[in-house]
Amino acid sequence: MINTKSEKFQEFLKYVHNEYENKKRRTSENAEYIVESKILKQILHEPERGPKYWSDVVSRELYTNISDDEVIRVLRNTVPRLNSPLDRKKIIPSVLKTAEAFRSALEKGTPEAYEGFIAMRDETAGNHRSVPRLLCFAIFHVCPEINYYNDLDTQETFRDTISKYVMYGISDALAGYCNARYKKSNDRKDSNSRNNGRGSRKEADNKISQMEEAMERNRMMLQDLQDEFDEQLQETKVQELTAFFAKLNSDKYGSILDSLLQVRRGIAQLKKEHFVLPPEVSGLFILIQKMTQFVMDNHINPIMKPDSILELTAQEAERCDYTGSAFMDKDKPKRVRVVSPGWFYMDKDIVIAKPKIKEVEENE
Repeated sequence: MINTKSEKFQEFLKYVHNEYENKKRRTSENAEYIVESKILKQILHEPERGPKYWSDVVSRELYTNISDDEVIRVLRNTVPRLNSPLDRKKIIPSVLKTAEAFRSALEKGTPEAYEGFIAMRDETAGNHRSVPRLLCFAIFHVCPEINYYNDLDTQETFRDTISKYVMYGISDALAGYCNARYKKSNDRKDSNSRNNGRGSRKEADNKISQMEEAMERNRMMLQDLQDEFDEQLQETKVQELTAFFAKLNSDKYGSILDSLLQVRRGIAQLKKEHFVLPPEVSGLFILIQKMTQFVMDNHINPIMKPDSILELTAQEAERCDYTGSAFMDKDKPKRVRVVSPGWFYMDKDIVIAKPKIKEVEENE
């Protein structure tokens, strides 16, 4: 049990709260970050579920409509990528185990328990950019007592970089709570915690050391924030590109990408049959070929083969726009025809348009 009434724990809470208040000044509340955070929290709580379930839960919580594609986009941008079930099975248990070590340190209040947490924190985080953010959420999950000042709400407004330095600050607070030597963020020589110094000279040296560490962390954080901002700019460019092609393939504009694919196949068939095009329309065919080349040069590719017949389970059909009778057995596949191939950008996880599939009737 954590002695939440103790003066030591109250001091720990104030330290953690001050850490969040200081970091909050460097950020502005962004609705997109909150959506990301809600998704990541849900995955930590129920990692065995899938994007459709998570999107439904978060949509209800935020009173909005979050698509499963949005969930996949968020997971794809994490490091390590949590859109892979195998990666989730590797990283999430480690994150939760590390959070339990944090709680154990709060219960025991010993330097050894603190050292155990730090060792697990460093091993779990490694060079994985998104792990400190996950770890912050996991700590609040297993230690709800530390949310006395509602700092979890603030944590939901932070992305990876700020969360990384919040985690360092929380670790320092734990060092003081456990009367331990706190670990510097850049793994240089350790410095005594604020509770270890004896004598005015030693206390002054310790304060100076902590101030130097704080300055160094701020410098590192500013550089990391700049890197994160540059990455966000690149993400925005990708989103704008995929939004453009999604609009191009919408019903409003006659599913132009699908049409290009059909016409391209038709042209290939005519050439195979040595059909000579009339001069009046040959220019139009050249234009179509150029447009097709433009799509390919932008790394836009079909997901499925048009008009093909496939056997898909209910879970596989969820990734498509399915037309047909309900799946009575989720593990029993149905025969479907690909009406529209669907499109993805470069990485297959960036879906521009879902494939449209239709159940094949028994008499077909």
